Amino acid sequence: MPRVIAVTNFKGGIGKTTTTVNVAAGFAIKGASVLVIDVDPQSNVRMCFGHAEPRRSLYDVLIDNKKIPDCVVQVRPNIDLLASSDALLQAQSDIGKRPDWGRVLENALRPVVRNYDFVLIDCSASLTVLNLNALMAASDIIVPTALEHLALQGLRQLGRNITRIKGTMGALRMIIPTMFDGRNRQSHRLLASLREEYGSLVTDPVRVNVRLSEATAEGKTIYEYDPRSNGAIDYAALVEKLSDVFHFQAKPMPEQVTQPVHNPLPNPARAVAPVEIPPPPEPALVSNLQAEEKPNFRGPVREECPHCGRPLEQVMLAGYRVYFCDHCKYKRQELASGVRR
Repeated sequence: MPRVIAVTNFKGGIGKTTTTVNVAAGFAIKGASVLVIDVDPQSNVRMCFGHAEPRRSLYDVLIDNKKIPDCVVQVRPNIDLLASSDALLQAQSDIGKRPDWGRVLENALRPVVRNYDFVLIDCSASLTVLNLNALMAASDIIVPTALEHLALQGLRQLGRNITRIKGTMGALRMIIPTMFDGRNRQSHRLLASLREEYGSLVTDPVRVNVRLSEATAEGKTIYEYDPRSNGAIDYAALVEKLSDVFHFQAKPMPEQVTQPVHNPLPNPARAVAPVEIPPPPEPALVSNLQAEEKPNFRGPVREECPHCGRPLEQVMLAGYRVYFCDHCKYKRQELASGVRR
């Protein structure tokens, strides 16, 4: 079944749009067909994809009853965008007068939702008529939250509103800690508090990474801008976790979109679980390495965690081998060539 996912939080500046864009790009790399809907009048999603303002937007769908396929633009292979515009500011009062005011977006989505594997809705930082429409239309809700006291207080308020709107907290699938600074004791303390309160809903944190904001300024996803950055690694891991939750298996991308003209995405056929973003080195390059520089892949023997002594798990992410402990959350990464970062 297609998943309609609202990415929301009532606090601004905590990574909602960054999460929406890079999760959408991660799903697309895995071969999923994705529709991204921006219900924020600031139109940040369009700018993050580096796309010009389209001729038609969400306003035309909600107010002028245009069909969604007539208003979307393809911003990347496998990604369609139903963009926002500042006209949505005045549209909210018009929508509020309708008898079906809370389900206008849901009704518009119904004819096309099965054309996509995922629909991601980027919400603004308040409980507006448009955000309420997004929450009503969503089958699932994910909540990015900065590791700050005020952000965590706002998370409790959001939980109460989700229960009021949806009738249950069951639609809340994940809480994603963002802007995690491992050098900051407060980050560790607030992350522990978040996990104590919400348990398994809390994912591994997305670390502070200037590459994420630089990618936004360039109109690129983090996988396009710097696939070896911490931001790319953390969002690739998040996409894998979401894929597990939604039981989504990677699909091969059509041959005609593996080499797009604009902002090419990595070929998912090269991916090694969960997602390996950059292509592997050419054989000629590997053969020219000195003996001590050749890839030193570890054997099947599993390492033990230096903190708690339990066996370490390992995955490949964006060209790195990442070792982690499910028990104490120890994490270490190294290049596939064996050189520590």
